[in-house]
Amino acid sequence: MKLVVNLLVIALTMTLLSAPTAQAQGLGVGDKAPPLSVIEWVKGRPVDLKRDAAKKVHVVEFWATWCPPCKMSVPLLTSLQKKFSEDVVIVGITEPDMRGNSPAAIRDFVKTQGTKMDYTVAIDDGRTSQAYMAAAGVIGIPHAFIVNHDNMIVWQGSPLEPALEEVLGQVAAGKFDLKAAQLENEVNKRLQKLEAFSQMGQWGVVWEGLVDIMKLDPSNDFAMELLMRISIEQLDNLDEFRNWARSHVSAHKDNATAMHRLADILCSVGHLGSRFPDLALEAAKASYDASKQRDAAAISAYARALYQIGKLDRAIALQQDAVALADGDRRAETKDILAYYRHCKKLQESLE
Repeated sequence: MKLVVNLLVIALTMTLLSAPTAQAQGLGVGDKAPPLSVIEWVKGRPVDLKRDAAKKVHVVEFWATWCPPCKMSVPLLTSLQKKFSEDVVIVGITEPDMRGNSPAAIRDFVKTQGTKMDYTVAIDDGRTSQAYMAAAGVIGIPHAFIVNHDNMIVWQGSPLEPALEEVLGQVAAGKFDLKAAQLENEVNKRLQKLEAFSQMGQWGVVWEGLVDIMKLDPSNDFAMELLMRISIEQLDNLDEFRNWARSHVSAHKDNATAMHRLADILCSVGHLGSRFPDLALEAAKASYDASKQRDAAAISAYARALYQIGKLDRAIALQQDAVALADGDRRAETKDILAYYRHCKKLQESLE
């Protein structure tokens, strides 16, 4: 089995594991949060999302006393409640079941935890779990939903994921990009469908599906790379890929992110006979121009494309600009690339 098959299956699996499952079922990002139907508020004040959403961001988390990961999430949720105390209310929802999660056991668990479980806790009458978990197609717990000030679900996933704190901070600060989150969920939903076709070897269908994803999300480098790999390893349709890449550059030349990601992928093709240095250079230059020469990733992509056609002096000059603009982990990587270009320049001079 060729590399692209494994790449698609593994990458799609990782995408789907990290992505909310709700979009494939019904309830998901962008939907109104269902009301909480509670028979007992064990700890904290009663919450009415419709009434209270405008005042606070809410986390609705589903758990049970018999669930080990749920117990692991308790101190994390407590720390988040303390950290965002002025802006966020965390509500732990649990439904009585036949596995020992009785109302008495729930009360005893919460009492025993004391300040370790320092957020609102409620016993569900069954309708809340149905409205959230069943509607979202989620089976495992713990599982949490973030509800914004518009009483809208903006994220869902395990409370053990670092993303919960990151997204919660963005939502509380009014900086969360809901449209981007909805786009990500739609892309993940489409990728899930394509994974089944890849398993059956229907690569033509996968190709068309990825092209559609690129129309929806022009900067999706995952879909870009899969298109390239499928072209080389499965369909042997490099001319079609070239035509797609050229049309993508033409349609999105003002999108700096889309262009530098495409350029990086075109520069990374393992089989040299399958590379398109002219298109890589065109995409990289478009990214450079669209970014107004102020984005480290765009500048670095342009430098790389120039390096690959032998323009070392220009590549070095651009990479120096990229280093000056880069920050964090990106800066160290950008400096390493610059050092490599300089080393190549010295070798070139030694041979002249």
